[in-house]
Amino acid sequence: MEISELLHDNWFNLIIIFVLSFIAFMYKKRPQNDGFDNIIKYTDILEKTPHPQYKTEFLNNIKKKLIWNKVCFYKAGGINKERIAISLINADVHNIIELTQLDSLTHYFSITKNHIIPLKPYLIKEVILSSTAFMFAFVMLLSNIVTIFSSSLIINVIVAILTIFIIIIALFRFALTPIKRFKTYLLIVKDKAFLQRANNELAKIIKDKNNINAAMLDEITEPEK
Repeated sequence: MEISELLHDNWFNLIIIFVLSFIAFMYKKRPQNDGFDNIIKYTDILEKTPHPQYKTEFLNNIKKKLIWNKVCFYKAGGINKERIAISLINADVHNIIELTQLDSLTHYFSITKNHIIPLKPYLIKEVILSSTAFMFAFVMLLSNIVTIFSSSLIINVIVAILTIFIIIIALFRFALTPIKRFKTYLLIVKDKAFLQRANNELAKIIKDKNNINAAMLDEITEPEK
């Protein structure tokens, strides 16, 4: 078989093999923050030497950010996202939430009128993308299975088998985590007591925030009296 004929019959499969292999390679090569502990030690040493107050605050803030990046399980950002994360963890008395999934799990919920509301699955971006990927993978698997049993050319059969193998590996590598996260979401949605506990925690957060704001307002207005 000529190269042109091979590409003509299998160009789409070859693109899939290349793209999935490239994604897997890049995912595996992501750099690790190995210098974190050394940076923390360095800031500790600097704190023990005399510094102006602004430099001390600077070092303390650097350390806080480093610790957050290292050990926090949700990314700082919108205040509602942070409140959802804290409320879910504080309400999780049965430990059904994996901490490594907490950041992504916050996207499955929203805060409406000071209540945590689970989003409908068709409104969750990750669910939509995962469903689309699954349907595409299913079509590709079915197509290549047909090729295996119908093609008379051995090279086409080999490429089809390789494509199936790569797709299955990709599904196990990238799809299991969203599935586990969606199962956690379903467990939370079905457990009305969980949502009630989460909303109770949210009420505490909002109350504390209001108290802090009121205290700050009193401090500002008191000198003016």
